[in-house]
Amino acid sequence: MSKTLVAFFLIGVVSFSANGQTTRDVEVKPSAPVYQATKKKSGFSFAKLFKKKKTNTRKLPYEQKAEFEKRMKAVAKQKEEEARMARKPEYSNKLYFGHKRPPKKRKVGKKKYCKICEFAH
Repeated sequence: MSKTLVAFFLIGVVSFSANGQTTRDVEVKPSAPVYQATKKKSGFSFAKLFKKKKTNTRKLPYEQKAEFEKRMKAVAKQKEEEARMARKPEYSNKLYFGHKRPPKKRKVGKKKYCKICEFAH
């Protein structure tokens, strides 16, 4: 009788220890929300001594219009420059593969690896 009792005890201990910890039973509670509303520290600081005071930077309507027209002219000039560059054969012709001049067409055994377009030609 004592052997069977010891056997049941061992089986119970082994099954209890094997089933003791599982990750599925653990419930994770979400952390409490952290709000960024904090009170500013008041007191002396060197940054306040050397800080520039803000001046009135509001502009009149005709000044705003002039700046807008200046920006639009600059954008138009940049787009015209890009269009002129796109007309060049090194950008428009697909045989150039991004080179300034079209690459040489070598025989199969003498092809070289190109660093620019990353394949052999």
